[in-house]
Amino acid sequence: MTTTRPSLGMPEATKAPEGAGVSRRSALKFAGIGIGSVAAAGLGVGGVRAATNGVFNAGSGDPYDLWHEWATMPGIDRVVAAGVLACNPHNTQAWRFTVNDEVINVHSDPRRRMPLNDASGREHFAGLGCAVENMVIAARSDGFTAKVVLFPEGTESDHVARIVLGKGGTGQDRKLAAAIPHRHTNRGPYNATPVDLSGFTDQGSRVDGASVLWIADKAAREQLGRLYVEATEAITADTAQSTEAFTWFRSARCDIDKHCDGLSLDGQGLGRLTRFAAKLLPAQSRTDGDDFWTKATRDVHTATAAAYGVIIVDDVTNRTAQVAGGRLLARTHLTATSLGLALHHMNQITERIDRDRAAGNPDVFSARWAALLGRTASTGLVSFRIGHPERTPGLSPRRNLKDLVTASYSSSCGAQRSESASTA
Repeated sequence: MTTTRPSLGMPEATKAPEGAGVSRRSALKFAGIGIGSVAAAGLGVGGVRAATNGVFNAGSGDPYDLWHEWATMPGIDRVVAAGVLACNPHNTQAWRFTVNDEVINVHSDPRRRMPLNDASGREHFAGLGCAVENMVIAARSDGFTAKVVLFPEGTESDHVARIVLGKGGTGQDRKLAAAIPHRHTNRGPYNATPVDLSGFTDQGSRVDGASVLWIADKAAREQLGRLYVEATEAITADTAQSTEAFTWFRSARCDIDKHCDGLSLDGQGLGRLTRFAAKLLPAQSRTDGDDFWTKATRDVHTATAAAYGVIIVDDVTNRTAQVAGGRLLARTHLTATSLGLALHHMNQITERIDRDRAAGNPDVFSARWAALLGRTASTGLVSFRIGHPERTPGLSPRRNLKDLVTASYSSSCGAQRSESASTA
C-alpha cells in the first residue's frame, strides 16, 4: 500500500513506504541463490508472493494493454496512444492530453515531477518532448500532416505543445512508427559487438535545436563509465534523492495495477531465474537496492556499453530546448529499436549536477562532464548507452487513455467520442 511523503512534494498516488518494494535500480542480491531456495520460496508465503507480485502474468492485463493493442487502434486514438507509449523519466508519465477534432494539446502534469532527481526539470520536459515526437511519427505514418507549436501560451505555462493534424501526408516515418510498440528501455547486459552508428545519421537533422553526440572511443567510454559510477554513488548517498526515486518503484502487482506507472522488476534487465526469485522472495530495502544499482552500473551498464549518446542543445535549462531534445531522443530510441539495438537511458551525472546546484553544494561533475563532451556542461541535456542486447526487456506499465485524455472529436480523424480525463 502507498503512503504520503509530503516532504517529497509528490502526489499521494505515487508514494510507497521504504520497505514496500525494491528500488528502481535494484535487481536484488540474488547472485549465488540456489535452485532449491527458489523452489522452496515458491511454496507457502512465497507462493502467495508469486501470485501478488505478478510472477505468472507479467506483461499482461490492463497496465500493458496499450503495448499490445496500439498497432490496431484507429485514428486519433492511435496517435495519442503513441504519446503515452513514449519513453519518459522513471515512467512518471507526466502528461495530459486534450483533443478537439484535429488538434492535440499536450500538457505537463506538475504533480508528477521529481524535484530532487530532476531539479531543473530537464528530464520532465524531455519526456514530454518524447511524447510529442511519438505522436508526430504516428500521425505521419498514418497519412496525416502534423504541425507542432511548442509552448503556445509561453514557457511558464503547463501547455507544452499543440499538434495540428491535417490531411495529405506522405506516410513518412512508417519504419519508426512500427517500432513504437516494441521500444523499451533495456537495462540488461549488452554483448561485445560494436555498434554501427551510421543508421542514426538521418535522424539528427529531423529536430531543430538538438543533435546527438556519440561517444564510442574506448578510452572516452571508460572515463564516462567511471563518472556514471561516481554519480550513482552520490545519488545513493543522498538519502532524500534516493528516497524520492524509490517511491516510483512498484514491487507488488497490485501497485502496478493501481497506478499503471513507475518501474518494476520486469524492466530491470534481470535474467529469467533472478527475476523469478526476486518476485518470490521478500523485497529488499531501499539501501540494499541502491547498493545493487551501484554494482550493476559498474559491472553491467558501463561495462557492456558499446557506445554512449548525449542529446546536445544550446541550453539545458531552456524549456523549449528541453522539449526539442526529448523529441530527438524519441527518434533516436525508435531508430535503435528498428535496428535491433538496445538503449538504456542513464542520467545520473546530470541529475547530480542539477541536484548539487539546487542544494547549493559544490559542483563536482560539471567540469568533467564538459571535458568528455568537448563543450560546456550546459549543453548536455540527457544521455544513454547503446548496444546489442543479450536479453529481451520487459514491458513497463502504462496508464489508460481514459485517465489521460479529455477529448471531443469527429470521425474525420477517428471514431466519434467525448470523454473527460481523470487527472489522478
